[in-house]
Amino acid sequence: MADLWTLFFMFFKIGITSFGGGYGMMPMIMDEGQRLVGLTEAQFTDMAALDLITSGPVAVNSATYIGYIKGGYAGSLVATIASILPSILICIIVLIFLDRFYNNKVVKGLFAGITPACGGLMFFTTATLAKSVYFNAETFTEVFNSTVTPTIIGMIVLTILTVIADIKFKVNPIYLTLAGAVLGIFFLA
Repeated sequence: MADLWTLFFMFFKIGITSFGGGYGMMPMIMDEGQRLVGLTEAQFTDMAALDLITSGPVAVNSATYIGYIKGGYAGSLVATIASILPSILICIIVLIFLDRFYNNKVVKGLFAGITPACGGLMFFTTATLAKSVYFNAETFTEVFNSTVTPTIIGMIVLTILTVIADIKFKVNPIYLTLAGAVLGIFFLA
């Protein structure tokens, strides 16, 4: 069971230092969770799957889930509060100073640099999750040395079809998630 202060400071730190919304926080949640509270890749993968099927902000759902599995109900409450507190504080500060910095070149440059960095972090998180989900591997070396089975091919094809359905045909993500669950039950279980 994780210390409540550790959960609080972990999610407060993530909330105050990360950009890009909940999905932009995922790399930090994974890294800090493993380092500070012993979060496993399997627990992280479960959290990511639950984020897709539950309503609400990804960061709050993630904090609530990790807080619960690592600290029970108290951990869940502490982690949730810690995840939203930085946003509340930043919004108050931004409202106070918005007019002064709205057209500032430094502020615009800061956000122009943060955007591609967040994209790179999200790509790395995706690759790390794919390694664990598709190949059940701990390292990328294990991925390259693993045997490609029909199940792995099926999961990769399902992923590609889902991305195409989402981007090209704008299929509702709820339907894609449900279709993936049904196909997984029948063909991949």
